[in-house]
Amino acid sequence: MRMSELIARPVVDSAGEVVGQVADVRLIQDGPLLQQVQNAFRVAGLIVVARHTGRLFGYERGPAIKGPWLIRALLRVLHRDTRYVTWEQVGGIDGERIVLRVPVRELASVRDLYQEGRADA
Repeated sequence: MRMSELIARPVVDSAGEVVGQVADVRLIQDGPLLQQVQNAFRVAGLIVVARHTGRLFGYERGPAIKGPWLIRALLRVLHRDTRYVTWEQVGGIDGERIVLRVPVRELASVRDLYQEGRADA
């Protein structure tokens, strides 16, 4: 499956509850060495939003949102339901949807990736 085929796919948790849709794919460049030049990429996880993917502009992923307090507050509200799904939490693809191995309550907020120092990219 190509990466572009993951974008906008619906995501459900282990109980069948709708989590949202894939807005982005996170990659890590730690695969085998390719042509003695660089390591291959692998999928580390998925950024899943509860609403339309068009609301992501990269602000939800930065280590610190800088700017006026009103902009910071607005961005926090817009991205409050944005979740990070590790590739290990993906159980498989059932038709058009991605099915997770875990319930939605076990998914990290995308902001937690940076607040807890767990960013992999």
